[in-house]
This record gives sequence, structure tokens and C-alpha cells, in this order.
Amino acid sequence: MTNLIQGEQDNLRILIVDDTKSIHEDFEKILQNEIQVENQQLNDLLDDFLDEPDHPNLISDNPNYEIHHAYQGQEAIDLVEKAESSGAPYALIYMDVRMPPGIDGIQAIRQIWEKYPHNEFVLCTAFSDYSWEEMLQVVGVSDQLQFVRKPFDVVTIKQMTLSITRKWNLAAKNRHYLQHLEALVELRTSELRNKVTELEKALDEVQQLQSIIPMCAWCNKVRNDDNFWQKVDDYLKSHTTSEITHGICPECYDKVLTGEGIDPTNQG
Repeated sequence: MTNLIQGEQDNLRILIVDDTKSIHEDFEKILQNEIQVENQQLNDLLDDFLDEPDHPNLISDNPNYEIHHAYQGQEAIDLVEKAESSGAPYALIYMDVRMPPGIDGIQAIRQIWEKYPHNEFVLCTAFSDYSWEEMLQVVGVSDQLQFVRKPFDVVTIKQMTLSITRKWNLAAKNRHYLQHLEALVELRTSELRNKVTELEKALDEVQQLQSIIPMCAWCNKVRNDDNFWQKVDDYLKSHTTSEITHGICPECYDKVLTGEGIDPTNQG
């Protein structure tokens, strides 16, 4: 698939696939009219005379198609492969049906679509080797497949070529635009993931800091959020839902109460 961008010239590359040389000549005559050929010759003369290839182009406003040729189905597949790999795909392929001794046009289309589904085809035939239903069974239903019978009508071929190449270029630009949007969404999503990771890390650090309780090493009072020092039980009451009860541990009992001669059983 090509990467057409805004401002780039439309793709007017066309592949003619037919085992009869005269058919190729017919397409050349239909799609490259005499005015174009004469003006191209005039441009070539000006190139030689002025030695300035950047002079204004005198070719008419008619599409200046770039026509390539293949004479067998496999040759067409190879040319499409080469064109796609080089970033210069065909906007339209005219495909004959019967091309002995190689594969026929229907099989060639099927193989090309398996790898390059955006190609536009026009089937050209004077025979009925396949019914329309049989063709669809092989290649499937698609708006990228048209049908024309030989001998060709000049106006039909000109108009079909013009409309299909424009359709291909519009579709290619739409695909490029969607790819750009998808890349932009992925970039923004990646940035958001990074921000979320940073916030989670900062929150974890805050929670770790909040879990540290500043306590006096001498009196064991705790400093609260307002920078006041309060007893541990008061701090726990204000920062937790726990209820505080008081008792005497055995060590305090021995060191304080017994040491001072106080009998805790005789307090009342």
C-alpha cells in the first residue's frame, strides 16, 4: 500500500494484462490520445532545445496515465509484487480471463487480493469461461471488481479508467489518514500510560511517607499533622477508628508498680 500524502500527485499507474499484443495497443490508443502524444513530443523537443527540464508542461489536462504491460497471469502477479514492494502500486489493473498456457485472470486476481486486497480490477473477456456467479465464488463479492466485454467501447474504457483511478486514490488517502489517526491515538495512549505510571509511583511514595509516624525518642509522644505533639493513644484515636483500652504489661508492672511499692490489687 502506498503512503499518499496531501499535495502528492495522484497515482495514475495502470497494468494491462492480456496475452494478445493488439489488445495492449488498443489500450495505448484509448488511454493515450493523440493530443497527449503530440504534446509529449513537443515537451521532449523543448527539453533538448532549452536544456531546461523545468519549463512549463504543455501536456493537455487529460490524465497522463503510466501504462505497464503483462502477457500472462503469473507475470502480472510478479509485476504487482514488484510495484507494491517499491511503493508504486497500480491504481487499476485490466485483467484478461483466458491467457493460456498459464493461470487465468480469475486465479491471478485471487492470488493478488490474498496479499494486496486494495487493488482495483476490471475483467476483460470475449468468452464465457466463467459465469458471473462462478467468478464470485473464486474471488468473492467486491466493489473493486468490474467487468467489460471485448471489443471495447472507447468511451467506456476512458470513463471507467478515470473513475476507478480516482476511486483508488481517494481510498488510499483515506487509509493514510486513518493510519495517521491510529498512530496519533497510540502515541497519546502511550503518553497517558506513562503519566498514570508516574502518578501511581508518586502516590505510592506519598503513602509510604504517610505511614511514617514521627515519635519523640524521650517521651514517646507523636507529632500530628498540625505539628503538635500528643500522646500515642490520642494520636491513634484521631487517625484510626480503633478504640483505645488501657492495661499494664508485665514489664511495667515489675519496673514501676512493684518497684515503687504500690500494690495494684489495693487501689480501691
